[in-house]
Amino acid sequence: MSTLLSPTRLKLTIAQYRAMGEHGIIPPGQRVELIDGEIIRMAPIGPPHAGILNRLLHVLGRLCRDRAVISPQHPLEIDDYNEPQPDLCVLRWRDSFYTDRHPRPADVLLLIEISDTTLRYDRSTKLALYARAGVQRYWIVDVADRTVVVFTEPAAEGYRREVRTRPGERIALGAPGSGLDDVTIDVTEVVGTP
Repeated sequence: MSTLLSPTRLKLTIAQYRAMGEHGIIPPGQRVELIDGEIIRMAPIGPPHAGILNRLLHVLGRLCRDRAVISPQHPLEIDDYNEPQPDLCVLRWRDSFYTDRHPRPADVLLLIEISDTTLRYDRSTKLALYARAGVQRYWIVDVADRTVVVFTEPAAEGYRREVRTRPGERIALGAPGSGLDDVTIDVTEVVGTP
């Protein structure tokens, strides 16, 4: 007698995913990340996306100097099956600058995704992942709309609070008690002038 089995997906662990990169199974230079145990190819970066990231690095570097680590497009180790590479993370200060390990959700003061072609994915898959992980502040920079959507109060079902901010409005970088709650930025400093 045989048992009927349904096909299932093989979920990769972070260790397996990293080993694939080390052994050349994932070609060098491929923009990929591990989401729910699957290797996801990341969208190419266009000039508007790159320009906003450059602007954020410049502004946040100045505002957060010696208070936080600014980490662009580097891995965030969420759990055994998730290692996304957000566009930008503002991390708790560590003298090591995280050379000893990848940051984890508890290290994140602010996580930013810049969405031009990836808005639906960033508002669904990424949002759910970051909320479940307990990331306290998640921003989506909506390139087409020239706004920053601020998500706070993470819960298992998503973020409880969502506020769309526009040029001329100021938003706090950190949650209360983060050490950056006194630092604000004008949305124009994120999206630029038209």
